[in-house]
Amino acid sequence: MRHIFYFAPHQDDELTNLGVDLCREITNGNTVHVVLCTDGSASGVRRMLCCGDGCAWHEGPHVYTLDTAAFVAARDAEFNESCLALGVKPENILVSPLRAPDSTLTADRAQEIMRLALAGYDPAEAELRTIAPMPGTGQNPDHAALGQTALQLSAEYRVTLFYEFILLPPESLRELPVQRPDEAELRRIQKAAAAYRHWAPAKGRYAVGYHSVFDEFNDFLRDPIAVIAKN
Repeated sequence: MRHIFYFAPHQDDELTNLGVDLCREITNGNTVHVVLCTDGSASGVRRMLCCGDGCAWHEGPHVYTLDTAAFVAARDAEFNESCLALGVKPENILVSPLRAPDSTLTADRAQEIMRLALAGYDPAEAELRTIAPMPGTGQNPDHAALGQTALQLSAEYRVTLFYEFILLPPESLRELPVQRPDEAELRRIQKAAAAYRHWAPAKGRYAVGYHSVFDEFNDFLRDPIAVIAKN
């Protein structure tokens, strides 16, 4: 049995970019840990929720003014529910105490987060997985920082990186290792996606993940994949 650590830059990345592989490793009987590395507070959804307008999915005006703490709590609730739906054990879902404010994650902070999470685990038994750096694609800097840091730690740990499918030209998928879920894994992925589409403002649930990247979510749900980056 191996310990596999998935480092998610934001709430929802554990699903849309890493979820298929994560489910597969749970199916294979390995111990999966998910580490959240930023607070997700910079999302434009926070402004949308209080603008007085509506959206294409929910009736009525959006008049929900959230301070930073309430917005982050809503996002963390989605993340936790998603991880549980994917099959991660509660004790292995970690919001890093060193997580950075959204859009400020540096390589140095990313390394601190990774080393803290991996402390006490034998490098022969622990693996590191996260999103690959994709220069020239307009990739989110938090994503790039984690990928670059993982590469720096590859001399100590086994590292596997995943391309963001949304940033890849469609034709490139024919040339890259692509994972797809089996039926049982697909059900878990769909249940996890429901966590990010949960709209219940009275209960503090605002479907932040779905509002934030709805095109990516819809594409992912039509064809859930994980794309392994070439070494």
